[in-house]
Amino acid sequence: MKQAVAQTYEQARRMNAPRAIALCQCFNGALEFQAGNWREAEAALRDSIKLHREIGAASGEALACQRLGALLTARGRLDEAMAVLEEGVIAAERALLRAHCLARLYAAMVRNRLDAGDVVMAAHALAQGLAMHERHGHCHTCDALLFPVAVSLRIRQGELAAAEDFCNQFEQAAQKYASRMWIAMALASRAELAAAQGDWDGAIAGYDQAHENFAAAGNLYESACCLAAAGAARLRRGAAGDVEAAQRAMEEAQAIGERIGFPMAN
Repeated sequence: MKQAVAQTYEQARRMNAPRAIALCQCFNGALEFQAGNWREAEAALRDSIKLHREIGAASGEALACQRLGALLTARGRLDEAMAVLEEGVIAAERALLRAHCLARLYAAMVRNRLDAGDVVMAAHALAQGLAMHERHGHCHTCDALLFPVAVSLRIRQGELAAAEDFCNQFEQAAQKYASRMWIAMALASRAELAAAQGDWDGAIAGYDQAHENFAAAGNLYESACCLAAAGAARLRRGAAGDVEAAQRAMEEAQAIGERIGFPMAN
């Protein structure tokens, strides 16, 4: 995929095709983010936003803002990320794919506000995202962004039955789409719910499987997050060998975090 995007990008530059260049930079940013090359990802996404603005392509600008906002959130630059996401919402309001773009942006806002500890604003963003989701007819890509944050939010709110419902919906969507990345995300959401329910065996198994699928798909950041979460679940379970296994998982997660420039918390 990365090679194909690179070839298309070079061809677009030779042809002086700004719309194609902007689109390629958006894809480049997403791929670099997934691979853990965060500086390169940020540069590509900022370039994509700039180019889309210059040609008046609001949908492309909004989607690039969503991806940059997600990246900055992962890096812990929460206020900066929210500012970018809010710029994306402004662009999305004039986009041809308005509801689709807004659903993605609101999903990114939910994760950002959860990371900031602002459950009230996270709930507000989710409500808006789900409204957009209903309006444009249940896009599978929006499912993959909205359902995981919905699970996280409902768990934070103590609404485990509602979290279970979103888990079930996401698992069904992941099975239909047959994407390794989506399967990994669904496994991680199920593991998060299992941990909230005190099912440490289920949480560990889910996080381990999610880690394997994220690693196979080349998503280093999510892979490291699942390793760390599995390690934490092993410490909570406290079975024979869990402390040692947790330490190994934490060390591996830390190594990945250092590689991508975001050391995982101990």
